[in-house]
Amino acid sequence: MAIKQFLSSSIKWVPQPGFSVVYTENGGIEAAQDILIRNADISTVTVFNRGTRWEIIFPEVPTIYRGLTMKTFDPTDRGDGFSILKCTFTGYQFVAPGSSGVGDEAVQATSTLTGQLTAEPLSSHPKWEPLSQTAKTVLGYLISGQYVWDGNDNKIKIVQNDGSLVANDTLSAYIVGDARKFANIIAEGDQTWDRGGWTYSYHTESETGFTSAQLNSLGKIVVNPPGNPQDPGAGWTWMLASPSQSQSGLDRFIKTLDFRLIQDNDKNQFLYDY
Repeated sequence: MAIKQFLSSSIKWVPQPGFSVVYTENGGIEAAQDILIRNADISTVTVFNRGTRWEIIFPEVPTIYRGLTMKTFDPTDRGDGFSILKCTFTGYQFVAPGSSGVGDEAVQATSTLTGQLTAEPLSSHPKWEPLSQTAKTVLGYLISGQYVWDGNDNKIKIVQNDGSLVANDTLSAYIVGDARKFANIIAEGDQTWDRGGWTYSYHTESETGFTSAQLNSLGKIVVNPPGNPQDPGAGWTWMLASPSQSQSGLDRFIKTLDFRLIQDNDKNQFLYDY
């Protein structure tokens, strides 16, 4: 025997018993609750919208969760004139009603440090920098194929219009020491090397997005990144390379600042410290 459910016309929705709450490590909250509603009232009730506070839907919600706002609501028709709205709510656990929450996100911040190998031109290698300018130019012609390195004779040979090779003793005299090692590597067909690098990622959540200072720091040297990453030591510094921000609901922002370790030299100071 089927049971028919009745609901007073003055009652537009009924929060169902039980709800779930999940806290993230960075201070965010995701909550869920089912709501019973007449199918006829789905189109007329206006509170089921993104941004509606949970306490409007469920006045008995514990105080700590009243500031959470609706993120999604998905109706499922029960087939008896009623539907179940599966509602999700989101927010930031350090934000009380009417407060700013500013300054709390650092308490819940987490970080990751990852290393990677990236193929880069030989000209970016630290041992390339001390070479003489002439040696660098000659090696550049080797890479482009205009010159050829004969490792047996230790000679630079210039490609002629007819395809023949003519040794150049003057240029060959510059290819010594590390320059000769680079020439041998190029002659073997390699033009890149694997540079080791580190990325430090700082993860936070809050009710506000990136600050103007953070937005303006992209592509610049940041001497003291938030969270105090391991000191890379002399000769290295951090650059803000890849910030990302996503929004959950109206008042919860999930943010990551990625800092890349770069050499602290005159070139990088000139390019990225401004």
